Amino acid sequence: MAAEMKSTWVPDVPVPPGDTIREMLEARGIPQSDFALRLGKSEKFVSQLINGKATLSHETALELEKVLGVSSAFWNNAEATYRDLLARQRTKEAAPDQTEWVASFPLKEMERHGWIAREANPAEQAEELLSYFGVSTVQAYRDYWGSEKRLAARMSTAYTPETSAVAAWLRAGERMAEEIRTEPFSESGFRIALGVLRGATRLTPDEWIALMRKECAHAGVAVVLVPDLPKTRCHAVSWWTSRTRAVIQLGLRYKTDDQVWFSFFHEAGHILLDERGRSGISDLDRGPHIETRANRFATDYLIPPAEYDVFVAAGRPSKADVRAFAKRIGISPSIVAGRLRHDGVIPRTWMHDLHVRLDWDR
Repeated sequence: MAAEMKSTWVPDVPVPPGDTIREMLEARGIPQSDFALRLGKSEKFVSQLINGKATLSHETALELEKVLGVSSAFWNNAEATYRDLLARQRTKEAAPDQTEWVASFPLKEMERHGWIAREANPAEQAEELLSYFGVSTVQAYRDYWGSEKRLAARMSTAYTPETSAVAAWLRAGERMAEEIRTEPFSESGFRIALGVLRGATRLTPDEWIALMRKECAHAGVAVVLVPDLPKTRCHAVSWWTSRTRAVIQLGLRYKTDDQVWFSFFHEAGHILLDERGRSGISDLDRGPHIETRANRFATDYLIPPAEYDVFVAAGRPSKADVRAFAKRIGISPSIVAGRLRHDGVIPRTWMHDLHVRLDWDR
């Protein structure tokens, strides 16, 4: 019966099974030439096997079991471990541009958010980043994230975003969304959810964040709130993971509630209006007219145009007027104040105390 050689030790560097074969032959005083005859292989093959240049196949493992009395499972495991470590070593030694690629990411902030672990060795950090992005190589990352995903973010035109940071932010949202269970998408259900959430603008942040996630998940939309990264300036993004599931990702760079609500309804507009997005990731290659349409959807959904026109036609409103109007149409006065400032109806310095300040770090 073949002996079972067991060990919990796993080498840090590739050690070919041939090292074990050599040690066993030396311990038993068996010349390699005799071993080759008993194994039914050429001396050249045995030499290559011992030096790790020849692959130890399953058939050879069975033959070694007969000749050396050690189970084929041991030899197969030893070979698999060796090839795995060898491949990892070659991966780390390849791609001379890895150091530059790694340095392009905001590693400190990504670690602080718990997205990655920091590694001292650039090659090991590259492996950590590849795992984070779910790609096999740096080139695969560039092909996938560089050409499509980074185009999805709706960002402030006042800043030039850093591609790597934007990709890291988008991937964080993607990973968070994967943890959210949703029902199959229902357009009617999503419209009902939006009606509920419009009224929820009057709730506290803790209340409306939980309600937003719950109501949208029931309608087939996963909502994730993702911390900002330096140089991204990301507001929000939405995409379809399948024809029955969508994602809305909101950035946490907002300081007041009205900004979050407008971006949320903007992305909701994309989900309802951009039918072509059902075939894959939406938000890609959106033209100005599509963004304008989503802006109009959010603007009019939050504050009905007819109601708004009558309100502003009465003249510059007071704070009390804003509160009363907001209560009458069923939304937060913060949203009304933000709209009035945006449209130039009131000075930009007015009514900031109507906003709910958001503290994302607490």
